[in-house]
Amino acid sequence: MLWLRSLFVSACCCLWALGANGSAWAIDLRVGMGLTKPPYVLESGKEGIEVEIAEQALAAAGYKMVGLQFPPARGLAMQRAGQLDVLLTVDEGIGGNDYFSEPYIVYQNVAITLASRNLQIKRIEDLANHSVAAFQNAEVILGERFKALVLNHTNYKEYSQQIIQNNLLYTQRVDVVVGDRRIFRYLSTQLDPKVDVSQPITIHAIFPPNPRKAVFKDSVIRDRFNLGLKTIQSNGVYDAILKKYAGQL
Repeated sequence: MLWLRSLFVSACCCLWALGANGSAWAIDLRVGMGLTKPPYVLESGKEGIEVEIAEQALAAAGYKMVGLQFPPARGLAMQRAGQLDVLLTVDEGIGGNDYFSEPYIVYQNVAITLASRNLQIKRIEDLANHSVAAFQNAEVILGERFKALVLNHTNYKEYSQQIIQNNLLYTQRVDVVVGDRRIFRYLSTQLDPKVDVSQPITIHAIFPPNPRKAVFKDSVIRDRFNLGLKTIQSNGVYDAILKKYAGQL
């Protein structure tokens, strides 16, 4: 009978392994995410740095991600109503009594200039004497010092389509672009071929990094996600996802 016991134990181990690797035994989770924001979330909602990190961390924990895209306000409302298992790209400032993961991605807003201009920008206030193109709602998102600067800035504009910022910088129609460094690099690959994106740029890290978390309605799933995240960070999967997308800075 010993061989039967050994067979049973082996079968159980195999079943556990299948679940842990995100196969047919994995549990489906409804995961809310924002709308298209390349390279973090691509148009399909199935690709992008943020999407793939979350998907692989959940798979390492034995779950299958069912991604659902929503405008931010709707996603947050659905999470608070218990209609999502997970909501990506949040911070603890949203309130509520759900469970927050460890940071799984870091957004980094920066000031970007053409290296040939040799502009000296070491703090937010140094933007005062330069024309600035920023992303939509930057005035609200980037803190009080930036907001105070914008109030008195005569050559500042925000753009809902961030690729316009890239075009303005490379064609030397604006001095400074303010935005996330990965988004800038990715969108530079989407510009018209006539635009010379080979021009060297300078990154001015005048804003603090912005770590993002996922929020879970179940603490056990959150804990397993955190372990899955550590797994993909240690086995090279995390870094491979970052390298998959061109323009890492």
